[in-house]
Amino acid sequence: MISFQYFGLLIITVILYWIIPKQTIRNILLILSSFAFIYLMDKWSVVAVLSLTLVSYLFGILINKQTNKGWIHAIGVLIVLGVLVVFKYLGFLTGIFNNLAGFISALPQFEIRKLLLPLGISYIVFKHISYLTDINWGLVKPGRFVDFLLYSSLFTIFVAGPIERFERFKPQVEQSCLKFTWGDIDYGFMRIVFGMFKKLVLADWLGYFINPVWQNPHQYGSWAGLLAIVGYSFQIFFDFSGYSDIAIGSSRLLGIRIMENFKNPYLAPNISQFWRRWHISLSDWIRDYLFFPLSKLSSKSLWQMFFVPIIAMALCGLWHGSAWHFIFWGIWHGIGLSILQLWNQSKRKVKKLAKATKADWFLYAGIAMNFSFVTLGWWWFR
Repeated sequence: MISFQYFGLLIITVILYWIIPKQTIRNILLILSSFAFIYLMDKWSVVAVLSLTLVSYLFGILINKQTNKGWIHAIGVLIVLGVLVVFKYLGFLTGIFNNLAGFISALPQFEIRKLLLPLGISYIVFKHISYLTDINWGLVKPGRFVDFLLYSSLFTIFVAGPIERFERFKPQVEQSCLKFTWGDIDYGFMRIVFGMFKKLVLADWLGYFINPVWQNPHQYGSWAGLLAIVGYSFQIFFDFSGYSDIAIGSSRLLGIRIMENFKNPYLAPNISQFWRRWHISLSDWIRDYLFFPLSKLSSKSLWQMFFVPIIAMALCGLWHGSAWHFIFWGIWHGIGLSILQLWNQSKRKVKKLAKATKADWFLYAGIAMNFSFVTLGWWWFR
């Protein structure tokens, strides 16, 4: 994303965008610029974006028109999700199956070569699932195909999010004409500069110091290992939030407001608050399309307090990458959320405990404990 191609394309697009008087033509320009960027980065992603957009848009129309639309929604989501599974997880699942076949001789073994992973496929699939589900829930209407194509391909948020919702995106690009303001240009430029500083200066320089420790841990002492874990905690924050700043700032140069993705997550007093501040667009997606549907499967407290958080966060980990260490990282956070629910339940029962937690010292202790918990979890992620 931080490349001469990206920023060159962004500058040209912004200039032409504000010269054009009609928003409809501007949207077409953004689509052309987006596909030019996608093609430069990965030509196969052009096919993936066009195919997924067409399929999701047609299913959105069908869902919107049908009275009994649950099954159409389910088919549409399964098709979109199936594309992600084939490209991103087929090799991982094949490895699991072959390991089982090693213990059970009756099962055959498969050898599947690694498939090309289209650029941005994880973000596209999540956006399309939310789009189809929101139509099914009556939160949004399908709208025009050109708007949905722009939503799917917008190059400023294509690679690293945020995972914007069509519900928020649609009204902006449907306006008769977004107004040019120097305030948007100033804000967008400063946000991009801030994001680049976080990524290129803070994150990359932290990586320069801690990567040798991660690569050769036996050559360093325990204190160096501890500092490397803490350093990685800040490195991944500066890296990812820096990309989000660039994406949000780039979009603002075009008059498009994209949701915030990070709000001081390491100052959160508990793991639930952390996920309301860390990668907020993903956290909201997990909450709305995994936590809530899973919670409705059973009202039993064991399911609600233990299984739902762990399953949802394990899937969140798997979304980050097709490897067991990402799943374990998700399970780690799921366990943390389960423990927090048990703690909150205890506070409701014991009034003295609830009163004690309102003290300032308890807030600071919670921040320190939560940061330690999250930082240890990054070991799995790394």
